[in-house]
Amino acid sequence: MELTKVPLTDFFTIYPAKQNDRITFTEADINDVDAISFLSRSSKMNGINGFVLGNEELLNDGKIISIALDGSTGATFYQYHPFFSGQNIWLLKENSEKIEVIDPKIALYLVTSIRKAVAAYTYNLSLTKKRLEKINLLLPIKEDGKLNTDYIYSEMNQIKHIELLDEILDERYQV
Repeated sequence: MELTKVPLTDFFTIYPAKQNDRITFTEADINDVDAISFLSRSSKMNGINGFVLGNEELLNDGKIISIALDGSTGATFYQYHPFFSGQNIWLLKENSEKIEVIDPKIALYLVTSIRKAVAAYTYNLSLTKKRLEKINLLLPIKEDGKLNTDYIYSEMNQIKHIELLDEILDERYQV
């Protein structure tokens, strides 16, 4: 299948995460069942920079793609669980008319495509919302203009140990 260059904004709505400085949260241990991951602009550990307790009004929904606009510019991840966020983290919510299903396999494929599309941006030439809105992605597109998830599944299922994505717990911590 041939990949098609498409505008990111045709497939995603871009909006800022609910965010606050980490010092406003109470530090928590990863083993605390009430702890929530805190997302920073790191390019490691899915962007998670620790675990905190905090104001539920600042909690971002999970099952969404996050992207750092500076710091580790372009650090893009799929956040399966709800999270708190530091500054300059933006979220990409899928357009349900173009992406019929988003699960960890589809998300990992999309994250990889987004990372490649923003690779030219760095700390010195950081992403902005305006620049992000102009990004084009290479994606498998069906004739009706929708994301070809069958093609993505066939590609992703060739990755060694990809089945581990199916084992992500619905809750971050289960007792």
